[in-house]
Amino acid sequence: GLFNGKGPLDTCKSQPIYYWTVPPEQDDTLLMYLACRRWNETVSTNNKLLDEQAYAYGNKTLTQIANRLSETYHISPPLDPLLVLHVFNNCQFWLAVFNRTDAWCSLLSPKELLLTRYYYDLLYYHRYSYGHPLNTRLGCRYLTQLVNGVENYLNGNSSMIADLKNAHSFTIFMILTTLGVFKNKFPLTADLTFEQFKNVKYTEHTLLNWSSTLYFEIYNCSDDRVLIRVLLDFNPFVIPGCDSEYCEWNKFKEILGDKIGCDFKKMCAYP
Repeated sequence: GLFNGKGPLDTCKSQPIYYWTVPPEQDDTLLMYLACRRWNETVSTNNKLLDEQAYAYGNKTLTQIANRLSETYHISPPLDPLLVLHVFNNCQFWLAVFNRTDAWCSLLSPKELLLTRYYYDLLYYHRYSYGHPLNTRLGCRYLTQLVNGVENYLNGNSSMIADLKNAHSFTIFMILTTLGVFKNKFPLTADLTFEQFKNVKYTEHTLLNWSSTLYFEIYNCSDDRVLIRVLLDFNPFVIPGCDSEYCEWNKFKEILGDKIGCDFKKMCAYP
């Protein structure tokens, strides 16, 4: 009943689980980027480095693809290079929904599909990941809530055994960035060669999809040890600084450091 105009509990006034939503501009836990004015003013917009990289790549690569399409299909005036991105997006939807590659996808060669996709890799890297230092801390409220929830349970102050959240892939991308995982050996830039970016290991499209899941599993062991394991789409990974995928809880907190209990308002104040 949350979204049908009947109020938070619908007409039956029944809420079988504790369930609530928060306006996006106030949600510093799941939509931390929208709730952070500094991010909106310096990362999402007015981002000189991102603008330079996007312009350089678009001017060099997307323009070449647009010119090729204009010549092949006799388009006049020539196709706007930014429309190549729409061709790519339509290709994705037709493939995902209809399992067809004979429509929009057929307009681009396999190499052009990769070249176009890299534009988004470049964009998301600078906007949501390691391309800007603010992104390495922006998931701190989520991790603070996680740590506090686990500590309350371990101390006997809470009986909650599962905290389920629903958000977007960009949320997961920022949490992973704040954890310091899945970091490439070199930054994503407009001047990477085709062979270089074809072999880039970690990008938004290689890590996440529309139904991705991120799990933090807590193990309260019989020998009094507490362990944490993190899984992305059910695949565990090792957090940098941990000895294995099963990380000592205190070690995990030590790795997070001052990200636990961060002052989100101070961090996001602008100017």
